[in-house]
Amino acid sequence: KGMQQKVQFISTVLHDPDLLVLDEPFSGLDPVNTQVMKDTVLDLRRRGKTILFSTHIMEQAERLCEQLCIIALGRKLVDGALSDIKRTHGGHHLVVGFDGSAGAAQQVFADRGLVKKVDDYGQFAELELASGADAQVILQRLVVSGARLSRFELMEPSLNKIFIDLVGPEAATAVMRPEGEAARA
Repeated sequence: KGMQQKVQFISTVLHDPDLLVLDEPFSGLDPVNTQVMKDTVLDLRRRGKTILFSTHIMEQAERLCEQLCIIALGRKLVDGALSDIKRTHGGHHLVVGFDGSAGAAQQVFADRGLVKKVDDYGQFAELELASGADAQVILQRLVVSGARLSRFELMEPSLNKIFIDLVGPEAATAVMRPEGEAARA
């Protein structure tokens, strides 16, 4: 499949069009050819070409796109400048790193008035703040708890995180449901 992708891409750019439409252009490519394709797409963009491509890999869209539109189950969820989308969905995520165990921080993480969601990876945790929560209050509570912090920073959410937050588990369930089968309550 990778060779077919390369041939299709080369035949698309060979005539130097002003507009390129690419459907999953990185599908089936090995890491070396993926990098070559990314470099070529970035070069085309620098030369003023308009590139429209679809992808399920948000990291690629985040690196290559200035404007985007997220569509799920046939509905547009968000569109606009990537920087605007990140700004709108940012500011309420933290990364907290620990010097040692995160055990002392667990009580702070469990406070749903401060923390909506925690992804605890042991040496660090990613937090989604509860509505109206203040990062400074969380920092203060962590210090008082005795947690030894090596990192505490507001994090700009990745496009992948934004996509998951927007689409939610309902979309994944709907995609995996056999065609014609209704959702069960």
